[in-house]
Order: sequence, then C-alpha cells, then structure tokens
Amino acid sequence: MSRRVAGEGARWFARGMAEAGPGERAAPEVRGVAGYESPYPYLDRLQPKMEERLARRVPATGRFCGLCYARLRAEDTVCPFCGTATAARPTVDEIPQEVLRLYLQKQKTEARWVHGGAFFGLILASALFLWMVLWGPGILGHPALAFGVLLLGGYVLAQLFGTFIGAQIGYRRGARRRDAAWAAFLAERDGGAGPGGERSGAG
Repeated sequence: MSRRVAGEGARWFARGMAEAGPGERAAPEVRGVAGYESPYPYLDRLQPKMEERLARRVPATGRFCGLCYARLRAEDTVCPFCGTATAARPTVDEIPQEVLRLYLQKQKTEARWVHGGAFFGLILASALFLWMVLWGPGILGHPALAFGVLLLGGYVLAQLFGTFIGAQIGYRRGARRRDAAWAAFLAERDGGAGPGGERSGAG
C-alpha cells in the first residue's frame, strides 16, 4: 500500500506539470517511484505478485518465467513482465527461495519505515497534547481542545510521517537493496547478466 501511495503521488505531480498551460513552466518528466528508478522495472511490477506468494495466497508450484520467475499461463510464450520468450529460456516449476527472500526484504524494509514514521507522528502528537495540558496558555490549555489536537494531530502526523515520508524513504531503500540482491543473484546464476537479463559478455 505504501508503494502505491508513493507512486500515486509521483504520477499526480507529473500529470499536473504535463497539463501546465503554454505560459507555465513545465518540469522534467518524472521517472521511477519516490525518486528512484529501478534498473530492473519488472521487479516493481512483480513485487505484489511475489508478496502474494510469500503470504501463501497462491500455489507454490506452477509455470514460471525462466528469467524473472513471473507466473505464466499455459498459453504464454512470452513473459508479460520481462519480455523473455519461453523458447529462449525454458520455464521453471517453482520460484527459488533466494528470490522470494529479496522481495521479502524489500517488503519488510518499507513496512519498517512506514510503521516507524507513523509511530513518530503519534509521539509528536502526544508531546503536543502534554504541552497543551500542562503549560498551554489560555484556551490552548483546555483539556477538550488538547484531546482534539491529540486525535486529529495524531492522525495527520501519522499519515505525514508514515504513509507519505516514511513510505517514500522505505520504498527507495527497500528497492535499492532488492535490486542489488537481484543483480548479485543474476551474476551468480547467469554469470553477470545485465538489467534486461542478457549476459554481459554476450556477442
């Protein structure tokens, strides 16, 4: 969910600038999500699918792309995620545990930043509540107003530091770690494949 919020924010900004009038300054095209553009775009598209597999909401076995391990239908001859043809790279029956772990690491990293940011926002709201009750001058020290600030401020600050700021930081950090782990996996599996899955020394 946090990645979706970060992505929607980036797309909203890009759409707004693209619709700017002729007299308004247009910003450069926004690429990637939350300020990070993955060298392996198919990993972002696969992340929710792999999270379904991690949660055991889909079968562990099946027909999977031999490059990116996306689940394929029986009639698929080209992977819809990475574009690899099944004739060029045979399918496999199961996703390696090492691959699942790199998606899990990204999911946990993002979740830690979202939850940590939300908790920080709640602490700030609680501190503001205590200040108002103990030292707030005049109407600011009224318990009813302070309680309202605690509820509303807690929600707003948790959303700000968790869903928005924390989600973007967590996405960037988690995606970078996931992509680095995937690059290492490709290097070990294929002898140094590039972002598209091709061998770096291929002629």
